[in-house]
Amino acid sequence: MVRPDGTERHLLFSAARVSVAGQPYNLSTAVDVTSLKEAEQSVKRWREKFDLTTAAAKLTFYEYDVDHDILTWSGSMLDVLGYDPEEMTGGLDVWTALLHPEDAERATVLFAEALSQRKRYVIEYRLRRNDGSYADVFEYGQFFEKTRDTPQRVLGIIQDVSDAKRTERALMQSEEKYRAIFNNAPIGIFRTSYTGRFLEANPTLARMLGYQDREELLAAVENLETDIYPHPETRREMLESLLVSPAGIRRDIEFKRKDGSPFYAVINASLQFDDSGRPAYLDGTIEDVTTRKAAEDRLRQSEEKFASIFRLSPDAIVLFELDTQRIQDVNEAFVDLFGHAREEVLGRTTLELGIYQTPAVRERLYELLNANETIRDYEFAAFRKTGEEIVCLLSCQVIDINGKPSVFAVIRDLREMKRMQQLMIQTEKMQSLGGLAAGMAHEINNPLGIIVQAAQNIVRRLDPSSASNTEAARLHGLDLHSLAGFLEERNIFRYLQGIREAGERAAGIVADMLSFSRRSERTFSSNDLGAIVSKSLELAGKDFDLKKHYDFRRLNIVKEYDADLPLVSCVSTEIEQVLLNLVRNAAQAMARAGTQNPTLTLRTKKLQGWAVIEVEDNGPGIPKDDLSRIFEPFYTTKKVGEGTGLGLSVSYFIITNNHHGHLTATSREGRGAKFVISLPLRRDA
Repeated sequence: MVRPDGTERHLLFSAARVSVAGQPYNLSTAVDVTSLKEAEQSVKRWREKFDLTTAAAKLTFYEYDVDHDILTWSGSMLDVLGYDPEEMTGGLDVWTALLHPEDAERATVLFAEALSQRKRYVIEYRLRRNDGSYADVFEYGQFFEKTRDTPQRVLGIIQDVSDAKRTERALMQSEEKYRAIFNNAPIGIFRTSYTGRFLEANPTLARMLGYQDREELLAAVENLETDIYPHPETRREMLESLLVSPAGIRRDIEFKRKDGSPFYAVINASLQFDDSGRPAYLDGTIEDVTTRKAAEDRLRQSEEKFASIFRLSPDAIVLFELDTQRIQDVNEAFVDLFGHAREEVLGRTTLELGIYQTPAVRERLYELLNANETIRDYEFAAFRKTGEEIVCLLSCQVIDINGKPSVFAVIRDLREMKRMQQLMIQTEKMQSLGGLAAGMAHEINNPLGIIVQAAQNIVRRLDPSSASNTEAARLHGLDLHSLAGFLEERNIFRYLQGIREAGERAAGIVADMLSFSRRSERTFSSNDLGAIVSKSLELAGKDFDLKKHYDFRRLNIVKEYDADLPLVSCVSTEIEQVLLNLVRNAAQAMARAGTQNPTLTLRTKKLQGWAVIEVEDNGPGIPKDDLSRIFEPFYTTKKVGEGTGLGLSVSYFIITNNHHGHLTATSREGRGAKFVISLPLRRDA
């Protein structure tokens, strides 16, 4: 019911019909049972809490009537052991039947002692569950004497401690494993106080520091800073780092053994604090890396040597994966040789870079690699970025890098070697031909002089203006003027002139041939190569044949002179002769080929210890088969009557023999030719 103030009350209401003085009445009573209801609710709540606590704590309760051997169960028996308490009726034998065979005797003896001595008892044992497994339980019992209302009895609580037991056993196993690891670990394990003493150390650390065992180590080392550190400040610096990073640091540190000998180790340490937040102790490991450090030093030195060789090698070096064939790294020599920037090369293949003339050459190399894993001195032709063809010598080997097969390849530029081979061949040819030419020239010179002299004397002795000729003719009855007219009409004088010109031409050839065997005795002087080149161009402009047949004025002349080029010791007239010959050949070649916008470029520059003159044209170029023979005497590609085949050979002789220099030629058919004269800047070079 609700009171006027709004509060609720619980009533126990009773009513009955009665008759008073013949009148019917309802007689009712109301008893306030609010307190009783609240007590019932409180008991209910406490019961719920008790049941909940019992279930959570896995508690089973029992009451044992000693006098009548009746065992009554309650609580979480169903949850803990899987038995319904109401079905587990019987005496003490119900409990003993559930005991683990190994625990039965001990548990029953303790229980019997408790009964006989009428005391409390605590027993720990195992009970069989309904599924056949065993639960670890903890039992607490209390004996109660007989009263007027109750028999002699025992009240007990059984708690399932299986989880705790498993945890305990796991902890013990973990402790055993830790101890085994601690004692047998190949690295040192320690705990030290923050102030500098060992609190714990394993045998490995003791041996590492030169002590017989951990007991000797713990007893002998009193101050870590001075006893195991060669430099005390090392530990202080480590402690400062740990205050910044207490979770852990890693350092390479030098330690010292008991006998004072040093060794290198890696220390991993963390800092622990006490309850008040002050540094308490250090935990960590120490690994002796003396051997590894020495190996790392050797490896580092080896890598530095390799890097230096890789970087400074005059040969091109390339490293690429065998499977993907993509380039991993190249050195500067590779960049210089092929003309590709390093960034353009990395991650690409040689096929993508267009280095090989044909894919077949590249595939052949990979076949050899897969078969032998090593290639030595494989000569092949390659292309630079500019399209220039170069001859290279390849050596490569398959190596393992991080578990992947890679190819380490060395590429040598054979252009200079080929050029030197050609120079040697050419020099040998010149030497042999020089001796032959000298002998032939001397043999030819004598009859040639007679022929030329005889032709001159014939013309002089037929001259009517000579008194001696007239007198001799009169004695024989001849008229020299009539005879001269006859000879003129019959072209006899022209024939004689032809004999004379042919003889003089042959004499010139003989003179050129003699130059092969004659060392120049001309005087060397310091000259400006730019001035010599300009003088040669001026002479070429006045050359009758060049002006008449090749119109030298139509050429575009490009001059690229190095203003910083020092004076060069040479015979200026001979260098002019060589340049005039090269310019004449270039003009003739461009005129014969009908080159559009014919251009002749002459440049001077310094290259290390050499002064260089380059004569380059954009004409038809020199066929590849002819390029190796152009400096041979009497070898010419011109029409009969246009050249003797001695111009380039004499030029070659002047540069190589007289000036101790080099004369080389390169050509790209259809794109022009370039002749390079190299003169030493020092006479003794």
